[in-house]
Order: sequence, then structure tokens, then C-alpha cells
Amino acid sequence: MSRKSFERRRAAEERWPTLYQFLAAYCHQDFPDFHGSLEGAIDAAIADYGLEDRQKVLREWRDWNVEEGSQFDPRPAVNEGLGVAVMLNSPEDARHFMNMVYDKVVVSVRAETEAKWKPEWKR
Repeated sequence: MSRKSFERRRAAEERWPTLYQFLAAYCHQDFPDFHGSLEGAIDAAIADYGLEDRQKVLREWRDWNVEEGSQFDPRPAVNEGLGVAVMLNSPEDARHFMNMVYDKVVVSVRAETEAKWKPEWKR
């Protein structure tokens, strides 16, 4: 791992610890063996995380998206920073993946809370 990759990973772990764990623990190189698909890995993470932790994931996702997801190419932030061991072929693939994560998690939270629940912005 290069110094830049190491620093990116360390910064992500410090700034978005719940999001980092959520993704790195389930979207590792063996996800097809354990979960069949990337969506299956996210579904497994959702099933294993309680409501409060999923709400934290969403708050951290929004903060991450403002700072990293808006970059021209968010792949380094997703792969190196958040520990996602999935080949993302284009910047759009990275955005679609992260949007899929948000969509699936917010649907699961809204199913347990209210239909219009949204994560609050960090101030």
C-alpha cells in the first residue's frame, strides 16, 4: 500500500468510521463467495447493523459524499479510503455503487422509522 493510499484509508477511518466499517467488512475481495453479489453484500451489512448504526452510516455517507463523492473520480476515495475491494471501471461506476449503498440503507431505515426520514447534516 502506498503512503498516499495509507493516508487516505486512515483519514476515512477517522472521519467516517461507521461507513468505513460497513463497507470494508462486507465489500472485501471475497464478497462473491460470502454474499453472491455486491448488492448481497450490502444487504448482509444492512441485516447485521442496527437502526442507530445504519442512521450513522447515512449521516457519514452524506458527509463523505460532500467531501469525496463530488470529486471528478471518486474511485480512490471508495477503494483506498473506504476499503471497498471491488473493481470499479469508471468514476460513474463508483458513484452508482455509493448511491446504491445510500438508497438501500435509507430504505431500510425508513421501513423502521418514518417514510420521509433523512439524515441530519453535521454542523
